[in-house]
Amino acid sequence: MKTVILFGSPRKDGNTHALVDAFARVIREKRHEVNVLYLGDMNLSPCRGCLACLEKGECAIDDDMEQVKRHIGEAEVVVYATPIYWFGPSAQLKLVMDRSIAFMDPDYNSRVKGKKAVTLITCADESHDTCQPALDMFTKTFDLLGMPYTAHVEALGCADKGKVANEALRAAEKAAESVLA
Repeated sequence: MKTVILFGSPRKDGNTHALVDAFARVIREKRHEVNVLYLGDMNLSPCRGCLACLEKGECAIDDDMEQVKRHIGEAEVVVYATPIYWFGPSAQLKLVMDRSIAFMDPDYNSRVKGKKAVTLITCADESHDTCQPALDMFTKTFDLLGMPYTAHVEALGCADKGKVANEALRAAEKAAESVLA
């Protein structure tokens, strides 16, 4: 099984990475392939809304989204990893979500239907309500794409680096085990 992790945090060594490490370690221990795409290091432009991609799934913008699409296309599991910024995913991850229109055909049937979707979210606030708008966005996105929302982890109260609770790290490990089941 192949897993692609869309790493949406601009900080590679922060709390979001701790969740990603816990998740990926379990997948790799089971001898499955994991590819982590650091979206902040990629050349990703905003969607232009031209819908040119609907016909063949090919975007009119020539950037690294083609690489992201290839990895998603090859994967059975797609992990969306992000801190919460202003009640939503990071700008880096939101670019990919907006450009995911390229996974739809002219009749809005999904080209990635059936791939398992997972979210790994970090949040400085200790209230789950702060994550809810992002979770709603993910749910609607995955529903449209026909991707079962298989697992999600929200690590709350981790504003400072290294403050991901052991409970959240264990939840990330359990999430990985659940996608392998």
